[in-house]
Amino acid sequence: MPKLLTGLVDQDGDDFIANMDRAGVHASMIMMIDVGAPVFGEEPETPLERQIEFYGEVQRRHRGRLYSHAYVDRRRPDHVALLRRAIVDHGLVGIGELTPDGVPVSHAEFYPTMKLAAEHGVPVQIHTRAGVWTDLEALDYSEANPVHPVHVADLARKLPDLKIILCHAGYSKWWQVAAEAIADLPNCVLDISNWNESFADDPGDMVARIATWRSIVGIDRILFASDQPSGLRFTGERSHLPAWADFIRNLPEIGWQWGYTFTEEEAAKIAGKNALRFYGLG
Repeated sequence: MPKLLTGLVDQDGDDFIANMDRAGVHASMIMMIDVGAPVFGEEPETPLERQIEFYGEVQRRHRGRLYSHAYVDRRRPDHVALLRRAIVDHGLVGIGELTPDGVPVSHAEFYPTMKLAAEHGVPVQIHTRAGVWTDLEALDYSEANPVHPVHVADLARKLPDLKIILCHAGYSKWWQVAAEAIADLPNCVLDISNWNESFADDPGDMVARIATWRSIVGIDRILFASDQPSGLRFTGERSHLPAWADFIRNLPEIGWQWGYTFTEEEAAKIAGKNALRFYGLG
């Protein structure tokens, strides 16, 4: 485990920035997760308060290039206070990535977090793919799975002022239902992270999915994303970010090869304009 973790260490974000530069990516959203005692029964060596401070420091060090999020598990008694401190005192720009565990995100237990996000106008990133600790074998694709996209849609209807990002756009089995569930919910957008894991095997299939999302939710509600980790094991020559970024940049040319038409402006919207608008970053 120590050897594995060493490969993920990036103490100041410099490795991540270098990796972005190689891929021609100007800015990134950095997500925080809380997998301490509420999830695995053991706390990390670095307390959550210090983790939040760290993300604030990284954001200041790479101002305008790295934007940080915070997340604190709903089962912690002080979760709202910690999240408010992250947003108000440290200037973090969003909440998440939130992976519903045990109950769906539309459950009342999540309301304090969601109301805080709506109050401050910051987006919440919600995990919408089978797998992780909610379903390690990724076998449950029913609506009983707490990470199913329908639960995000339910939450969005209850809190229409809340800005929600469906992380992974329902990868891989829920890709269409994720879009259909939020089609009439303008406070929700899709991020296409994890799709970079398989797009190279069949670029035509990926082009068709993006075209389908466009037809359901519109081009303005599709956000480029990668789930790109940092550290030596995932950056540099091992990084998939350059190829994924190039795929979106060249979407008009690549789409034409497979019988789909995309404009340069549509590619630019997916690549970053939509995210800047949704986050209110100019």
